[in-house]
Amino acid sequence: MVILLSISTVKKFTTGIPGLDRLLSEVVTPYIILVAGHPGAGKTTMATTICHANALQGKKCLYITFYEDREKYYKFMKRLGLNLELLESMRLFKFTKLPLTLDVELLVNEISKAISEGCGIIVIDSISVLLEPVMNIAEKRAWLLNYFYQLPALLSGLVVLVAELLFGEEKLGLGSVEFVVDAIVLLKHRIEDGFLTRIVEVRKARGAPIHIAETYFTIAEGMGVVVFVPPLLGEIPYEHGELIPACGVLEKTIGHCHKGFLVNVFYPQPGAGFETLLGVLALAVRNNMKALVVSYIYPSHSIIEVLKHRLARIGLSGESLEKLLRKHMNIVSLNPFAHSLTQLAARELTLIEQFSPDIVVFYGVHLPRSTSGSYTEFLKELFNQVMYLKSKGITVFRVGSCLDDYSCNAEASISDVTYRFERTIGEDGNVNIRAYVYRRFRSPAVLSGKEVSEYIEECEGVIREHVRRL
Repeated sequence: MVILLSISTVKKFTTGIPGLDRLLSEVVTPYIILVAGHPGAGKTTMATTICHANALQGKKCLYITFYEDREKYYKFMKRLGLNLELLESMRLFKFTKLPLTLDVELLVNEISKAISEGCGIIVIDSISVLLEPVMNIAEKRAWLLNYFYQLPALLSGLVVLVAELLFGEEKLGLGSVEFVVDAIVLLKHRIEDGFLTRIVEVRKARGAPIHIAETYFTIAEGMGVVVFVPPLLGEIPYEHGELIPACGVLEKTIGHCHKGFLVNVFYPQPGAGFETLLGVLALAVRNNMKALVVSYIYPSHSIIEVLKHRLARIGLSGESLEKLLRKHMNIVSLNPFAHSLTQLAARELTLIEQFSPDIVVFYGVHLPRSTSGSYTEFLKELFNQVMYLKSKGITVFRVGSCLDDYSCNAEASISDVTYRFERTIGEDGNVNIRAYVYRRFRSPAVLSGKEVSEYIEECEGVIREHVRRL
């Protein structure tokens, strides 16, 4: 006899983590997710995030723990943007702490009670506590595993099991549990360049082809767990809609440009490049966009002051200028030497998720380039990152000094537009500036010093006119 379920009777769940949802594909009941990991890797946070996201959709969640302190747990989760007290007041979340000397029958009774109350999700943190006492009692262990196997169907919902993994180990060692569950998510720590890096591995996912086994994740205040999944290299994304160029000089030189373009701007010495920030601000103004500047070389306050000083020369200052910068540009600074390469990429993408910009400027890129021992690894990480941003329609500017031809040429090869500035001193002692412009599928062009000056003046004019309309 075949039972056909109508679409309306099929319950779908989310993990509340977009990157993980993408890796697992659809989570349709009955379903069991095993979240395993090293101590402090974020297992409880991930399990709670899943619980919280579905409770917000009206599905009741029971969280069973054997060692979490309620007050500390609620306080920590609230810092991550997970307000469990609010859900509890709405009868959508229930916290239950059971004794470590637990008999499995007590757990079953607690779960059965939750099912009778219409609970749609159950989190057990952790299953390791339950399995250890029955590890050598085959009959009881088999009974417990069979109960977990049937639980999602009895619940008509989602079960999240949390398990401990010894630090440095990647083998689960949970026996038949691994065959019972529908998805296995491993949270791991690795030492990379002397720093601790968080890695997530999807070892199993029912009905989902696993193309990316490992990627990195972070736990961010106000955001919880953030999993970054770069697009597959075989799926180079298309550009999005066209942008209005910042000025006529660039339109004449490079023609049309699209959202999602990667633009490299190379300067001959460190500390240059503020002209690019004016151009980005003009581009953001003309297209009603928001830019995020990630600086590796100067504090955000210094960049803001320099921009204000430059714009004050054309008569812009005061409240209107402050309003302009608040509307169109966020500036943050990162010390690239305080992170491993993977950590830095994760931190950058966390900021992008937080600010949701249309344009991202990485300022001082020659510094993070030098933090990686292997340039091949750096280029691979860079390519995955810019392809991810391209898929979201985010335009990227990478601004920095060209310290060696090899790395600059390699990075130019993956860009849509590259500007390479040169400064020379003439016989009269004056500094002459020109820029070589490389646009994909176009012949190279040269901007003379006069045209560079025209570009700056036109960008300033765009910004000045916009401020006057505020």
